Amino acid sequence: MAIASPLPAGSTADPTADPPAPGDAPSGAGIRFRVLGPLEVRGSQPMAVTARRQQIVLALLLLETGHGVGLETMVNAVWGGTPPATARSQVQTAVSALRQGMERAGLGKRIRMSGGLGYTMDLAAGELDLHVFDELAARGRLAAADGRPAAARTAFREALDLWNGDPLPEVDSPVVQTKLVRIAERRFEALEECLDAELRLGLHHEVLGEISALAAEFPLRERPAVQLMTALYRCGRQAEALSAYHRTRRTFIEELGLEPSPVLLRLEWAILNGSADLDLPEAEAPVTLDGTAPLPLPRMLPARLTDFTGHTEVLAELADSLSGAAAPMALITGCAGVGKSALAIEAAHALAPAFADGQLYARLPAGAGQREVSDVLERFLRALGFTGTAVPESLDGRAALYRSALAERRMLVVVEDVADETLLRPLVPGAPTCGLLVTGRTRLSAPADAYTVDVAVPAIPEAVELLAAMTGRERVAAEPSEAIELAELCDGLPLALRAAAARLSARPHWSLGQLTARLRDERRRLDELSHQGQDVRAALRGTYDLLDAPAQRLFARLGGLPTAEFPAWTAAPLLDAAPAAAVDVLETLADARLVDLVGGSGVTARYRMGGLVRLHAAECLAALADEHDERTPRRRMLGAWLTLADEALLRQGGTPAAEQQHPTRWPMDLPVLRAVLSDTGEWYATERETLLAAVRQAGDIGETEACWQLAVSVGLLAAVQRAHDDWRTVGTDALRATRKAGDSLGEAAILYSLGTLDLRERRYEQATARLRGALGVFERLGAASWYEAAAVALGRLARETSQPADGRASRPGRPAPATAPARTTGTATPATQRRYGLAASTGATPATPAAARAAARTPAPRQRPAAPFPTRRRTESVEEL
Repeated sequence: MAIASPLPAGSTADPTADPPAPGDAPSGAGIRFRVLGPLEVRGSQPMAVTARRQQIVLALLLLETGHGVGLETMVNAVWGGTPPATARSQVQTAVSALRQGMERAGLGKRIRMSGGLGYTMDLAAGELDLHVFDELAARGRLAAADGRPAAARTAFREALDLWNGDPLPEVDSPVVQTKLVRIAERRFEALEECLDAELRLGLHHEVLGEISALAAEFPLRERPAVQLMTALYRCGRQAEALSAYHRTRRTFIEELGLEPSPVLLRLEWAILNGSADLDLPEAEAPVTLDGTAPLPLPRMLPARLTDFTGHTEVLAELADSLSGAAAPMALITGCAGVGKSALAIEAAHALAPAFADGQLYARLPAGAGQREVSDVLERFLRALGFTGTAVPESLDGRAALYRSALAERRMLVVVEDVADETLLRPLVPGAPTCGLLVTGRTRLSAPADAYTVDVAVPAIPEAVELLAAMTGRERVAAEPSEAIELAELCDGLPLALRAAAARLSARPHWSLGQLTARLRDERRRLDELSHQGQDVRAALRGTYDLLDAPAQRLFARLGGLPTAEFPAWTAAPLLDAAPAAAVDVLETLADARLVDLVGGSGVTARYRMGGLVRLHAAECLAALADEHDERTPRRRMLGAWLTLADEALLRQGGTPAAEQQHPTRWPMDLPVLRAVLSDTGEWYATERETLLAAVRQAGDIGETEACWQLAVSVGLLAAVQRAHDDWRTVGTDALRATRKAGDSLGEAAILYSLGTLDLRERRYEQATARLRGALGVFERLGAASWYEAAAVALGRLARETSQPADGRASRPGRPAPATAPARTTGTATPATQRRYGLAASTGATPATPAAARAAARTPAPRQRPAAPFPTRRRTESVEEL
């Protein structure tokens, strides 16, 4: 019996389509609407129905196909007994939105007015999964009545496979849920009839577990109790069969006050007496796997996503590579939450017609080992028809039988979340006609003919398209800017977008802007991206838990870096390890897809950590800090930047703010320094954002000395590059940090640095104020070398403005040249007396502040750059030592 409603002229469904032949099961390929699980609509492209009113209206129309649904019924289903004044217009708006969505999805005009104030839905045969289910169940009953239990079993199982959980769980209308009660009952009736057919076929071993679960879930239904007793008896478990009877009888008496029916009483008596009536008739002997009887056709693929978008080229390439006569292996890799599973399932469903002997599917749990692989093989073998002791106990035995069962057959095997090759090897089919589709976060070794695709995080336009498919295009079109920002805050990650879409679906009164505003708060972003099983934090945590201890520490500490992009050598100070060993640990994170390679190789390679991954790393760092002192790795990191800045400064003719062995410095190997600083100008251009951020972070975490010393060095490096904005930025950040910490010397050093910048930029009044302030502090602290530098700078200021070096008189002078101050020859001063590289001197250094003031009033002759400083201090580049 074909179930189809009459279709009016103009409908896009085909009213003349012939129903399937009585002997052929309807194909699920034509299903466009699904209610036997979450509500799904799929035309030429998926149609997301997320608004509550639209879900209820569509559910009513689908459940009442051919009968029509009145407008008042829809209003009552949406609002109950207290509808708003605009209820009818809101329902009409929902109907209009559904019509538009179906047309965009290529489904044509499906909803039409009927009977005045009402609507009806036009469907062709096989377009609604509920109709297909009823058709298959009817065929199963007909076959059972004709004495064809095998055909009955096939029809019933195909019908039951259409179910994907409870029907319409997201539709929270009491009116709709009432209609679903009878539909759920039809499912259990079909299952009971299917189990009867399978018991007639002698498959009592295979269905015992399923019958036990059904009887436990519905203890007041007699039919599962009868089936359970029969299956136990035929399995040789007479005592358990009688125990099942006594348990059922006790439940009936306690719950209902009734004795079991005569059917159960007669069955108990037959079991007690070992009646031959319970044995299988000769004609219904168990099905065997002797090479002549066909194997079962497993269809284990999960349901495909209705809102799947993109990857058109990848799907085509997967189809080409796996659908040939010799179907090799295909590997899909990518980071957590990137959509590997959705792509694999979509591809597998598209490939299913090419693998007529069935499809096997399994997902390995996190941390899986050989035992879990053995369990997967057992499930596969039982799906292929092997029962009881026919399934070997050992992994090798199961793998061998699995390969034999697939020999000369055309099957597709899908295995997800494979962590390494050792887990995959037993699951590889032995037959070249079988295809293997594998997903995993790490790149696995694969045969040369295998197709490998690395799924990248979608670009923002693609992410917005996916968001529109999940939440509804009208919603995204109403707030395009918010949709773009939301996609950016989710890093374009499909799992994050699904979590956001699930939250919006659960709260239809929220706008995209409201959720976007909540996601802007980094402290709660991962909390917001966890809803209804879509959990970004859990996915990242699963990857983190599989790392070894050094990799976990490095991952957490990378979350404490001030920028998302970083060079490979940073792993060494963060771990306090040799560069080569540290880079190996970093590669472990790259293999786990927690960091992405930007470019380069070795210690100069550059990596990037995504925004959501950084947030999770920061959470891991906070947890790590509860057990260990995580300030030390940060000090080492700052010390490494100071070492590099000092070395770069020396190579450009400047002078660092401290000696080589100063406790704030972290020593770096000469090969690393050579590789990193092969071009100091290019190095500064690459790392300028990180250097500026490191100065700011050092001040924020209280590492004040490292903060102002790094600011001094970065300022002079910026001067060489004429990057005065960088110079001013680090100076301002360091000045704020030194003042907050009460570091007088550091504050004065930064005032001197900023004053020198003012002098360069011809802001003479500001330069005078800052340099005079610094000079006074240096004099008070007895910092002779710093005092000398400030006095010389004031002398230079005086020459350019024709005013005394103390700045009391003021007269405009000729602008200062925009060049770095020259170093001088003569008697070289120690490094502690030549800080920052601007303390030019002539001959011997003045020994006192008074002598420095006198020297400042004396015009300095133009000098050529100085020769290397004495080796007792760090005045040479490491290349010169």
